[in-house]
Amino acid sequence: MKKYELTQNTKEIDGTTLYQIRALIDIPEKNIKTGDLGGYIKSEDNLSHEDTCWVYKNARVYDNARVYGNAQVYGEAEVYSYAHVFDDARVYGTARVYGTAKVYGDALVLGDAKLSGWPNVFGDASIYGKAQVFGNAKVHGNARVHGNARVFGKAYVYGKAQVFGNAEVYGVAGVYENAKISGQSVLIGGHWTENPISILGSVHNISHCDTNKIKIGCVTKTFDEWLEHYEDIGKENGYTKKQIIEYKFFIDTIINVNSI
Repeated sequence: MKKYELTQNTKEIDGTTLYQIRALIDIPEKNIKTGDLGGYIKSEDNLSHEDTCWVYKNARVYDNARVYGNAQVYGEAEVYSYAHVFDDARVYGTARVYGTAKVYGDALVLGDAKLSGWPNVFGDASIYGKAQVFGNAKVHGNARVHGNARVFGKAYVYGKAQVFGNAEVYGVAGVYENAKISGQSVLIGGHWTENPISILGSVHNISHCDTNKIKIGCVTKTFDEWLEHYEDIGKENGYTKKQIIEYKFFIDTIINVNSI
Protein backbone atom coordinates (compact mmCIF):
# COMPACT_ATOMS: atom_id res chain seq x y z
CA MET A 1 0.00 0.00 0.00
CA LYS A 2 1.35 3.39 -0.97
CA LYS A 3 1.56 6.01 1.75
CA TYR A 4 2.18 9.01 -0.52
CA GLU A 5 1.90 10.20 -4.11
CA LEU A 6 3.86 12.63 -6.26
CA THR A 7 2.05 15.89 -6.96
CA GLN A 8 2.47 18.37 -9.79
CA ASN A 9 4.21 20.82 -7.46
CA THR A 10 7.83 20.81 -8.56
CA LYS A 11 11.26 22.28 -7.90
CA GLU A 12 14.31 22.28 -10.12
CA ILE A 13 17.75 21.46 -8.69
CA ASP A 14 20.68 21.43 -11.09
CA GLY A 15 18.43 20.46 -13.97
CA THR A 16 16.63 17.74 -11.99
CA THR A 17 12.89 18.02 -11.42
CA LEU A 18 11.72 17.18 -7.90
CA TYR A 19 8.08 16.50 -7.02
CA GLN A 20 6.35 17.40 -3.81
CA ILE A 21 4.76 14.45 -2.03
CA ARG A 22 1.27 14.16 -0.57
CA ALA A 23 0.27 11.69 2.15
CA LEU A 24 -2.29 9.06 1.12
CA ILE A 25 -2.70 7.70 4.64
CA ASP A 26 -2.40 8.93 8.20
CA ILE A 27 1.01 8.44 9.79
CA PRO A 28 0.22 9.17 13.46
CA GLU A 29 3.81 8.52 14.59
CA LYS A 30 4.88 11.50 12.51
CA ASN A 31 1.71 13.57 13.11
CA ILE A 32 0.88 13.37 9.41
CA LYS A 33 -2.70 13.35 8.14
CA THR A 34 -4.01 12.10 4.83
CA GLY A 35 -3.64 14.90 2.29
CA ASP A 36 -0.73 16.63 4.06
CA LEU A 37 2.01 17.87 1.75
CA GLY A 38 5.57 16.83 2.39
CA GLY A 39 8.94 17.60 0.89
CA TYR A 40 10.39 17.04 -2.56
CA ILE A 41 11.80 13.88 -4.12
CA LYS A 42 12.91 12.88 -7.60
CA SER A 43 11.01 9.58 -7.66
CA GLU A 44 9.42 6.99 -5.41
CA ASP A 45 12.80 5.26 -5.25
CA ASN A 46 13.95 8.04 -2.92
CA LEU A 47 11.40 7.49 -0.15
CA SER A 48 10.13 4.09 0.98
CA HIS A 49 6.41 3.41 1.22
CA GLU A 50 7.13 1.11 4.16
CA ASP A 51 7.31 2.07 7.85
CA THR A 52 6.98 5.75 8.91
CA CYS A 53 9.87 7.48 7.14
CA TRP A 54 9.01 10.92 5.78
CA VAL A 55 10.40 13.94 3.96
CA TYR A 56 8.91 17.22 5.17
CA LYS A 57 8.08 20.63 3.73
CA ASN A 58 11.16 22.12 2.01
CA ALA A 59 13.48 19.13 2.48
CA ARG A 60 14.75 17.42 -0.68
CA VAL A 61 15.87 13.88 -1.48
CA TYR A 62 17.06 13.07 -4.98
CA ASP A 63 19.53 11.34 -7.28
CA ASN A 64 19.89 7.77 -6.02
CA ALA A 65 19.57 8.69 -2.34
CA ARG A 66 17.19 6.69 -0.16
CA VAL A 67 15.21 7.41 3.01
CA TYR A 68 13.60 4.43 4.73
CA GLY A 69 12.77 2.84 8.06
CA ASN A 70 11.44 5.50 10.44
CA ALA A 71 13.89 8.20 9.35
CA GLN A 72 13.00 11.87 8.93
CA VAL A 73 14.41 14.56 6.64
CA TYR A 74 13.08 18.04 7.26
CA GLY A 75 13.82 21.75 7.43
CA GLU A 76 15.79 22.65 4.30
CA ALA A 77 17.94 19.55 4.44
CA GLU A 78 19.12 17.74 1.32
CA VAL A 79 20.02 14.08 0.90
CA TYR A 80 21.35 13.20 -2.52
CA SER A 81 23.82 11.23 -4.63
CA TYR A 82 23.84 7.68 -3.16
CA ALA A 83 23.35 8.61 0.51
CA HIS A 84 21.09 6.58 2.79
CA VAL A 85 19.17 7.79 5.86
CA PHE A 86 17.33 5.08 7.76
CA ASP A 87 16.30 3.53 11.09
CA ASP A 88 15.24 6.42 13.37
CA ALA A 89 17.80 8.89 12.09
CA ARG A 90 17.01 12.57 11.56
CA VAL A 91 18.56 15.02 9.11
CA TYR A 92 17.39 18.62 9.28
CA GLY A 93 18.28 22.29 9.38
CA THR A 94 20.20 23.09 6.20
CA ALA A 95 22.21 19.87 6.47
CA ARG A 96 23.58 18.21 3.35
CA VAL A 97 24.26 14.46 3.20
CA TYR A 98 25.61 12.98 -0.01
CA GLY A 99 28.05 10.57 -1.63
CA THR A 100 27.64 7.05 -0.23
CA ALA A 101 27.26 8.41 3.29
CA LYS A 102 24.95 6.69 5.76
CA VAL A 103 23.05 8.18 8.69
CA TYR A 104 21.19 5.63 10.78
CA GLY A 105 20.33 4.32 14.23
CA ASP A 106 19.14 7.24 16.36
CA ALA A 107 21.70 9.57 14.83
CA LEU A 108 21.03 13.26 14.27
CA VAL A 109 22.55 15.54 11.65
CA LEU A 110 21.59 19.17 12.16
CA GLY A 111 23.75 21.13 9.80
CA ASP A 112 24.29 24.66 8.61
CA ALA A 113 25.64 23.81 5.17
CA LYS A 114 24.03 26.91 3.68
CA LEU A 115 26.32 29.11 5.78
CA SER A 116 29.52 27.13 5.25
CA GLY A 117 28.91 26.18 1.63
CA TRP A 118 29.98 22.59 2.32
CA PRO A 119 27.92 19.44 2.97
CA ASN A 120 27.96 18.10 6.53
CA VAL A 121 28.29 14.39 5.83
CA PHE A 122 29.68 13.01 2.61
CA GLY A 123 32.04 10.53 1.00
CA ASP A 124 31.65 7.10 2.59
CA ALA A 125 31.13 8.47 6.09
CA SER A 126 28.74 6.86 8.58
CA ILE A 127 26.88 8.49 11.46
CA TYR A 128 25.04 6.05 13.71
CA GLY A 129 24.07 5.01 17.22
CA LYS A 130 22.98 8.16 19.05
CA ALA A 131 25.70 10.29 17.51
CA GLN A 132 25.10 13.94 16.64
CA VAL A 133 26.71 16.11 13.98
CA PHE A 134 25.65 19.73 13.91
CA GLY A 135 26.66 23.32 13.27
CA ASN A 136 29.28 23.66 10.54
CA ALA A 137 30.90 20.33 11.38
CA LYS A 138 32.03 18.07 8.55
CA VAL A 139 32.37 14.28 8.52
CA HIS A 140 33.66 12.68 5.34
CA GLY A 141 35.99 10.15 3.78
CA ASN A 142 35.63 6.80 5.55
CA ALA A 143 35.11 8.44 8.94
CA ARG A 144 32.73 7.04 11.54
CA VAL A 145 30.91 8.92 14.30
CA HIS A 146 28.88 6.69 16.57
CA GLY A 147 27.86 5.84 20.12
CA ASN A 148 26.88 9.01 21.96
CA ALA A 149 29.59 11.07 20.29
CA ARG A 150 29.04 14.67 19.21
CA VAL A 151 30.87 16.60 16.49
CA PHE A 152 29.94 20.26 16.18
CA GLY A 153 31.13 23.83 15.78
CA LYS A 154 33.63 23.98 12.92
CA ALA A 155 35.13 20.59 13.70
CA TYR A 156 35.90 18.08 10.98
CA VAL A 157 36.44 14.32 11.02
CA TYR A 158 37.72 12.52 7.95
CA GLY A 159 39.99 9.83 6.57
CA LYS A 160 39.55 6.64 8.57
CA ALA A 161 39.08 8.45 11.85
CA GLN A 162 36.48 7.41 14.40
CA VAL A 163 34.77 9.41 17.13
CA PHE A 164 32.66 7.34 19.51
CA GLY A 165 31.68 6.63 23.09
CA ASN A 166 30.80 9.91 24.80
CA ALA A 167 33.53 11.84 23.01
CA GLU A 168 33.02 15.42 21.84
CA VAL A 169 34.92 17.18 19.07
CA TYR A 170 34.21 20.85 18.50
CA GLY A 171 35.66 24.28 17.95
CA VAL A 172 38.10 24.03 15.05
CA ALA A 173 39.42 20.60 15.98
CA GLY A 174 40.27 18.19 13.18
CA VAL A 175 40.42 14.41 13.56
CA TYR A 176 41.76 12.42 10.64
CA GLU A 177 43.95 9.58 9.35
CA ASN A 178 43.56 6.67 11.79
CA ALA A 179 42.82 8.58 14.99
CA LYS A 180 40.19 7.13 17.31
CA ILE A 181 38.61 9.48 19.81
CA SER A 182 36.54 7.66 22.39
CA GLY A 183 35.35 7.48 25.98
CA GLN A 184 34.97 10.83 27.71
CA SER A 185 37.48 12.64 25.47
CA VAL A 186 36.81 16.28 24.66
CA LEU A 187 38.72 17.91 21.79
CA ILE A 188 38.34 21.63 21.28
CA GLY A 189 41.06 22.36 18.75
CA GLY A 190 44.16 21.21 16.96
CA HIS A 191 44.83 18.60 14.31
CA TRP A 192 44.68 15.05 15.57
CA THR A 193 46.13 12.11 13.65
CA GLU A 194 46.79 10.06 16.79
CA ASN A 195 44.74 9.38 19.87
CA PRO A 196 44.83 12.08 22.57
CA ILE A 197 45.64 11.18 26.15
CA SER A 198 42.69 10.84 28.54
CA ILE A 199 43.20 9.93 32.20
CA LEU A 200 40.22 8.83 34.28
CA GLY A 201 39.88 7.80 37.89
CA SER A 202 41.48 10.78 39.61
CA VAL A 203 39.55 13.49 41.43
CA HIS A 204 38.92 15.11 38.05
CA ASN A 205 39.33 13.65 34.58
CA ILE A 206 42.31 14.86 32.58
CA SER A 207 42.14 15.33 28.82
CA HIS A 208 44.69 16.40 26.24
CA CYS A 209 41.97 18.49 24.60
CA ASP A 210 44.01 20.65 22.23
CA THR A 211 47.46 20.26 20.77
CA ASN A 212 48.67 22.85 23.27
CA LYS A 213 46.02 22.59 26.00
CA ILE A 214 45.01 20.31 28.85
CA LYS A 215 41.58 20.10 30.44
CA ILE A 216 41.35 19.02 34.08
CA GLY A 217 37.78 18.87 35.31
CA CYS A 218 36.18 22.02 33.89
CA VAL A 219 39.42 24.02 33.72
CA THR A 220 41.22 24.32 30.36
CA LYS A 221 44.65 25.95 30.16
CA THR A 222 47.69 25.92 27.93
CA PHE A 223 50.71 23.79 28.79
CA ASP A 224 52.61 26.84 30.08
CA GLU A 225 49.68 28.02 32.18
CA TRP A 226 49.38 24.63 33.88
CA LEU A 227 53.09 24.49 34.60
CA GLU A 228 52.95 27.94 36.18
CA HIS A 229 49.69 27.64 38.11
CA TYR A 230 49.02 23.92 38.76
CA GLU A 231 49.85 24.15 42.47
CA ASP A 232 47.61 27.17 43.11
CA ILE A 233 44.75 25.62 41.11
CA GLY A 234 45.12 22.38 43.04
CA LYS A 235 44.93 24.17 46.39
CA GLU A 236 41.88 26.17 45.25
CA ASN A 237 40.13 22.88 44.42
CA GLY A 238 41.01 21.30 47.75
CA TYR A 239 43.59 18.81 46.46
CA THR A 240 45.90 17.18 48.95
CA LYS A 241 49.64 17.59 48.54
CA LYS A 242 49.81 14.05 47.17
CA GLN A 243 47.07 14.77 44.63
CA ILE A 244 48.83 17.94 43.46
CA ILE A 245 52.02 15.95 42.88
CA GLU A 246 49.99 13.32 40.99
CA TYR A 247 48.43 15.94 38.71
CA LYS A 248 51.81 17.52 38.04
CA PHE A 249 53.03 14.11 36.90
CA PHE A 250 50.06 13.77 34.51
CA ILE A 251 50.61 17.29 33.14
CA ASP A 252 54.29 16.58 32.53
CA THR A 253 53.44 13.28 30.85
CA ILE A 254 51.04 14.87 28.37
CA ILE A 255 53.47 17.69 27.57
CA ASN A 256 56.35 15.25 27.08
CA VAL A 257 54.31 12.97 24.80
CA ASN A 258 53.20 15.98 22.79
CA SER A 259 56.82 17.01 22.19
CA ILE A 260 57.85 13.64 20.68
